[in-house]
Amino acid sequence: MFTEEKNGLKLLRFDAFKAEPGLQCAVSTRQGGFSVGPFGGLNLGAGPRDDKKTLARNLALFCEAFGADPSAVATMRQRHTANVAVVEEGGGEPAENTDAIVTAKPFVPLITRSADCALTAFYDKEHRALAVMHSGWRGALMNIYASVLNVMRMRFGTEPGDLTACVSPMISSAHYPVREDFLGKLKAFYPEREHLRFLTVRDGLHFFSLRELLRYQLDALGIAKHEFMHLCTYEHKELFYSWRRDGAATGHFAMMAMLK
Repeated sequence: MFTEEKNGLKLLRFDAFKAEPGLQCAVSTRQGGFSVGPFGGLNLGAGPRDDKKTLARNLALFCEAFGADPSAVATMRQRHTANVAVVEEGGGEPAENTDAIVTAKPFVPLITRSADCALTAFYDKEHRALAVMHSGWRGALMNIYASVLNVMRMRFGTEPGDLTACVSPMISSAHYPVREDFLGKLKAFYPEREHLRFLTVRDGLHFFSLRELLRYQLDALGIAKHEFMHLCTYEHKELFYSWRRDGAATGHFAMMAMLK
């Protein structure tokens, strides 16, 4: 991971994509931007809580630093699903009930947003295809990675060895206590004690590692080329919005990726 400062913004970049001339990818932080109060900074959320005009100004600022046209951005209404949409162009209405978008068209910026969850880019250099996706624990348990790979395989001929996967900061296990109902769901997907690899126990409480589950899934799918940004959204309040830290009065950071 390395950082870039532009237009008063601090962007995070992946080392794995640094030498790829056909790809642009960045993760935003909350530094810079026009939002105030609990949303203070570069809030890129799509919800109604922050002022819509301010959100539009924030997106335009991010796009300018990224090198994209705000009117061409392809987006989605994320609902913690494993649903995938293929897009041929940006702009227009967001893809409904969707947590991953895929394209093979150049200069279509794809965006996905988070306030603790993981944001991931899949890049297939061989077939010139790109996906971005959002996954909290629900999307991870439903294995959105497998869903995206299947769509890319069907549509573009992508195989696991063709992909490089890069994953944003997310909440760390140290700040992710889970209850019995979650443990039951985790065991349903990963029985025979396999689920224990994603948990730690401290003071009688279970703590869940979303990062380790996602890493395990990438390896199981055969996607060996991957990079994780090891920053915790809960701990770094100066950089990231966090729903678990701040509740509903929080904004969203974003990942944007584009084929060139």
